[in-house]
Amino acid sequence: MSKSIKILKLILRVLLGLFFIATAVLKLFSLDNFEIYIYSFKLFSFTFSTLVARCVIMAELLLGALLIAKIQYKPAWWATMAMLVGFTFLLIYVAIFRHDSNCHCMGDLVKINPLWSIVKNVVTMLLMLLVRKEDDYQFRGKVAVGVTLLVAAFAVPFACFPMDSVYNLFDKDGQPINDKLFVSFLQDSTAQSLNINEGNYMLGYLASGCQYCRVSARKVNTIMDNNQLDKTKVIFFIWGSDDGIQEFKDDTEAFDYQYVKINPVEAVNLVNGSFPTYVFLKDGKVVKAMDLRGITEKDIKAFLNE
Repeated sequence: MSKSIKILKLILRVLLGLFFIATAVLKLFSLDNFEIYIYSFKLFSFTFSTLVARCVIMAELLLGALLIAKIQYKPAWWATMAMLVGFTFLLIYVAIFRHDSNCHCMGDLVKINPLWSIVKNVVTMLLMLLVRKEDDYQFRGKVAVGVTLLVAAFAVPFACFPMDSVYNLFDKDGQPINDKLFVSFLQDSTAQSLNINEGNYMLGYLASGCQYCRVSARKVNTIMDNNQLDKTKVIFFIWGSDDGIQEFKDDTEAFDYQYVKINPVEAVNLVNGSFPTYVFLKDGKVVKAMDLRGITEKDIKAFLNE
């Protein structure tokens, strides 16, 4: 093999490895939405979907690094091809039956629909064939480097971006709501007109322009859809302009809920400036208040089905 071909194959192999690492990093930037997207297939519980999301990211980080470092190259090459084939079949299903505008293969920063993602995978597989016949680098400390790459690939999605179920194991400091103001809020004419003093309701306090509020609305909406829960039991108290609130609905696709416009100063005081905040209300009394990370499928199902 000529030197120029070797150099071209080296460049291609490194670029492919960097591409897989880049796709993993892009997913990390919009990890919440990637979790929700996996959960929307109704194959796993929400908690298990968060685990699957991180395993995908870990695999992309590790395989990309192994391709570049040429450690366990042949197993890494075959695992990468298997992953591409598996994702391609999933994308074909999505393109035929779901028609999603973004398959989250490259996160939210680079939105790509299933058809273009299929093309991307096919091209990537063809390029992978060009670097199939490679042997491992032999160097001192190879095992230590491989172990380090494995630990790093695990630590980034699991330790740096812990799952909500892990986050919720720890007590959080601070009060999620102002109890005194909340009692007054439930007694004013707006709240009284909603007839929420009897039964179980989930109240969300949101800002229309808040990114995390939008993520929380998508999360709640997907949980409600997947479990066929009564959406009249969820009320969003939201502040922002009329156009901003409409954009919020369009972006989150959380249309089938009652939206109550709230004064921003009142909203900030009620939830101590923490958006989003969700409250479980039972017969007019607060049972639980939580932030985005505190929202769990198990709790919502149990509370609204009670």
